[in-house]
Amino acid sequence: MNNFWLIAKHEYKRIVFRHAFLLITLAVPIGFALLIGLIAFIKESEKSDPQPIGYVDHTGLIELSRYPASDEGMTPIIEFTDETAALDALHREEIGAFFILPDTYPTAPQTELYYLENPPDGAAWRDFNFFISLNLLAPYPEEVRHRLIAGGNITVYDIVSGREFSENGTINVIFPFIATIIFFTSTMMASGYMLEIVADEKENRMLEMMLTAVSPGQLIGGKAIGLLAATITQLAAHILILAAGLLIATPYIPTLQQLIIPWDYVGVMALFFFPAYALIAAIMIAVGGIIPNLEQSQQIAGILNLLFILPLFSVVLIFENSGSPLVVFLSLFPTTAFLTISLRWGVGTVPLWQITTSWLILVTTTGVMLWTAVKLFRAGMLRYGQKLSLKEMRRSILQN
Repeated sequence: MNNFWLIAKHEYKRIVFRHAFLLITLAVPIGFALLIGLIAFIKESEKSDPQPIGYVDHTGLIELSRYPASDEGMTPIIEFTDETAALDALHREEIGAFFILPDTYPTAPQTELYYLENPPDGAAWRDFNFFISLNLLAPYPEEVRHRLIAGGNITVYDIVSGREFSENGTINVIFPFIATIIFFTSTMMASGYMLEIVADEKENRMLEMMLTAVSPGQLIGGKAIGLLAATITQLAAHILILAAGLLIATPYIPTLQQLIIPWDYVGVMALFFFPAYALIAAIMIAVGGIIPNLEQSQQIAGILNLLFILPLFSVVLIFENSGSPLVVFLSLFPTTAFLTISLRWGVGTVPLWQITTSWLILVTTTGVMLWTAVKLFRAGMLRYGQKLSLKEMRRSILQN
């Protein structure tokens, strides 16, 4: 057992202190955090005194006194008696634009907008619409006015899972997709490391010496645990740096203020992550054990990796119908279960029976694959420069 942990410790240090590992671990989240910071900086720098908007009212319904112009950040609105006065103010750049409300408004909801080069920005449009709404709703009771101005907010409640889906919580739908990319990237990198570790040491004839002191199971297990610890370290670094970026950017980006960490999603994905990771590691160990060199191993591994990323090619189908038979099959199939359930979580609910069945199938498959990988690894570890045939692989798996 001491040898097992020594191998795990050695492998962890070997991976973590690589320049490439450190670069990728820090570059990806820092780049993402800098992007968020840049967006926050741009939004903050854009904050300036908004240019006034003018209007000419031919309806007799609009009163400027109803507009809360004193509120901070609101676009100033100026009333003009006629088009000539408004045009003069526009050419003197005292206003950025002005609207003409004809006497047929709002029965015929057409208005005219005048500006020099650039139309009003989104904030100006929003504030002017708010101003018009205040006037058109003035005859109604106060509670009715507040309700109509607030508008609708559709929230869907799933009585089975207890989850809520709100149009104001779009960021909570996007979160599982971001997490999927992070988990997927880290896992695929880990598979590459495992394949490289086994193939390199096999080519260097290091395994022959190592196996005089440890069993194949201890050797594989130690390397897998060391690699798992390195992967968790990488994920932790990603999460911490991204969390810091979000904390800094949240006050400046209103959308981020709607973010609620879906702990149920995090828990389910943690349950799937470890067996999915072990399955990838087992496949890479088996490939590294039976293929004579790293280049050939990488070619085979690239094809096998497609089995894990198939859900990414089915994103449109998952969006349109997350409960379709094909999506359910991908949720239950061991290599695609992790990514499929993660993607489905963002657009709907996943039935409990599918989660449970998928996890049991994944764990069982992983156990069988680990056992098979040890058998194939032991059979091919001393066959330097030779590839195991299908007959030899079958014999190695079936023998005690």
